Formats: sequence, C-alpha cells, structure tokens
Amino acid sequence: MSKDECLIRVRACGVCHSEIHQWEVKAEGLEYPRHIGHEVSGEVLAVGAAVKGFKPGDRVSVWVDGRGYAEQVAVKPERMFPIAHALAFDQALAEPIACATNGVLKANVQLGDTVALVGTGFMGLILLQEVKLCGLRQLIAIDRRDDMLELAKRLGADVIINPVREDPAQRVRELTQGRGVDVAFEAGGVQGTLDLAADLCRMEGKLVIFGYHPGPRVIKDLGFWNWMAFAIVNAHFRDLETILRGARIGMDLLNAGKIDMAPLITHKFPLEKIENAFTAAKEKPSGFVKSVITL
Repeated sequence: MSKDECLIRVRACGVCHSEIHQWEVKAEGLEYPRHIGHEVSGEVLAVGAAVKGFKPGDRVSVWVDGRGYAEQVAVKPERMFPIAHALAFDQALAEPIACATNGVLKANVQLGDTVALVGTGFMGLILLQEVKLCGLRQLIAIDRRDDMLELAKRLGADVIINPVREDPAQRVRELTQGRGVDVAFEAGGVQGTLDLAADLCRMEGKLVIFGYHPGPRVIKDLGFWNWMAFAIVNAHFRDLETILRGARIGMDLLNAGKIDMAPLITHKFPLEKIENAFTAAKEKPSGFVKSVITL
C-alpha cells in the first residue's frame, strides 16, 4: 500500500458474467495466470498518510480492475464509495451498478417513454430499477426464464413477456399501437437479444447496446437499422472517469434505497468454494441471479 492508497479488507466480490469465459478456457490474447475479480466491497483496514476523508473501519465499495478475489486490496480514495450501514457488503457492488447507471444516463430515457428491456438477468434487473426512476409510461421486460420475469415484475416491470410462449414483436406492437418502443435495451449479451431489441424499437427510437459481448457478434441487417433511423447507443464504457462518475451516482441511489440489490444476490459462497460460484454463474440453476464470494 502506498501513501495515497487505503488497504481494504475484502468482504464480498461478485462473479461477473464477463469472467466466465476466462475461467472456462484460456482465452486467446489474454495473459495467464490472470487475477480476476473486480466487484469488491469491504472495510478500510489502514489509510495512507496522504489520504483524506476515510478512516479505518469505514465500509466501502471499491473499483478495482482485478485481484478482487483476495483477502485484501489496496485502492486509491477516488475509487472508494461509502456504503450505508443498513446495506450488506454483498449488495454493495459498485462496478456493476456503475455500468447500469452509465447505461441509463447515456440512453437519456425521457419522461413518458415506453421501454423494452431484453434480458432480465443481474444487470438487466439493475437497469430495470434505474430506468423506472426516469418516469416511464411503460416498461416491458422480456426473458426466457419465468423466475427472472417474476422478479422483474416484483421490481417494477409493467409487462413481462416470455418469447418461449409468445411472439415478443407482435405483443409489443399490440402494446404500442403498432409503433414499437421508444427505447429498446439489449441486456442479454447474446446475438438473439440484440436482434430482438432491434425488432422491438420504433422508427427513430433508441437502440441501446448494453450487454457485454464476448466473442463474435454481428449486425444482422444494417440496412434495416439504417431504414428505421435508429439512434444507436453504445452503452459500453472504457473511460475511467466516466465509470467512477457512474459508480458515485449509482452508489448514492443504492444508499438512498432507490435500488434494491437484496433479491438479486441469490448465491453466496466462501472463497474456498469459488469454483462452485463460477459453476453456478455458468449453469444458472433455477432462481439464480448472481454469485457473490463472501469473506
């Protein structure tokens, strides 16, 4: 730990979907061994001499770009975000909350919009709660898992659609008088959710590409996207200042009780069971939303 850092005792680290392919195989182009884990919360153990505003014992969520599945991490104060005392560490995951927050901000959802959310996994359910804060006319949640749709309904979705049982495009046309939705979020991270989001978006609506896309993904029909005059929003972020701003805003919402993470943290594992945590994240047993390592 340097004098401009704090030493954090890690109390929780979420298993990110983007890490699963790195856990399964040695992905080409990446260096191994890798030290993954970036959804960290914990307690301040020690404060560097040049650090102001934090003290030992403070509860914080932190932004790190790796080594989160460890007992301790050293972090600069601008990457630390206080946690309300009422919140459990495993719910205070600043990194995914920052991603969802920045996605909503960049989509610039308007009061009275109708929004379709294609994919209601962990990230989709954070998005859902934040998008609802924008004052929508209607939020339509779409997923192939009934348990996720029921949770989406409980967290504020106005309409839920399972593509296994009904045609989402037809149902959305019925709900929107044939226009399509004002904003369509792709939040599943697979080709099918991207294609479906484009099918649901109205002419000159916003098509928001949010899901992380490891592996090849293609635009099925660029001519159709062009003809529909979509405003295409790339809701993937690389700039650190943007990420930290999203974390500050998102953690403020979490601390204020505007986001409920408790029903999303469904599977908790001690560090020695980390293999089980990744297996659950890959296989998604019934009721699964998120694996978190707790220490």
